[in-house]
Amino acid sequence: MKTWRALFIIGLLATGLTVAIAGDSELPAGWKTPMGPKGTAYEAARRIFPGASLDKQDKLVLDKDKLLRMPGTSRQRAELPEDTALDSPWFPLIIRSQGKTFTVLHWEGQRPEGSAQGGWDEGVAVVAVFPLGSIEPTDVAEVKQDRDTALGEVINLGEEDAFVVRNTHGNSGQFYTLTDLFHLRDGRLRRIATGIFTLTANCCCAKAFSESLSWRTEPDGANPPKIIATVTLTHAPKEFIDGCGSKIKPRTETFENRYRWDAASGQYRDEGGSFDRLGKWNERNL
Repeated sequence: MKTWRALFIIGLLATGLTVAIAGDSELPAGWKTPMGPKGTAYEAARRIFPGASLDKQDKLVLDKDKLLRMPGTSRQRAELPEDTALDSPWFPLIIRSQGKTFTVLHWEGQRPEGSAQGGWDEGVAVVAVFPLGSIEPTDVAEVKQDRDTALGEVINLGEEDAFVVRNTHGNSGQFYTLTDLFHLRDGRLRRIATGIFTLTANCCCAKAFSESLSWRTEPDGANPPKIIATVTLTHAPKEFIDGCGSKIKPRTETFENRYRWDAASGQYRDEGGSFDRLGKWNERNL
């Protein structure tokens, strides 16, 4: 991630952007993330949530209800009621799309009470897209599917980029992750891969296992590259079997899924693979 942080700073300097906001020095870290000549991540957030303000815990508190779209749904909306409190944003991602460059920000937040309208109980995760150097969003969405949500790695697609959003939690020695892969089209969030589920269990020597997800691309003629998601399942990983005896040896198997650009629809399509088999294995081991 250090590379992308550096690119973010270089991108701003290259366009001669500076932050000159009255009182900016008083903003807490995170909210001071520079977004161009008109402001910081704080001003960018207030473009989305007009009237919101920082409380004594440096959380941005909404003064009115807000509905946000949920990627992958046409009509469902996530509910962020009045008094929802957003933490300062995580580090920004710099994403290339269709010859333009964008900044992607992510805020974790808590609603005053749980809701079935988006989010995870009280928790919400807001992801917003901005042209580089601007505080005017081109898209805003709510993406929380589990207790903890974070932006992940950036995947190089040649002249464009994709990026990962992870939703995770752990319970009784098991750790669960849902991974989505996004890219941008016309400045809006579009999913490439949806809800790739990986599971890790650190209990019981030979029954312990871990799953790790990786990405690679392959050329596809004049189209954007194919994207291959690979999950490596390690049975009895070394870090989980110390003290279990020398007869237990780690072994691995892999599962893949492919995603290919469909020029007719202007989006990536899931071409399938062996993730169904992985899903059945995970169901038996939950």
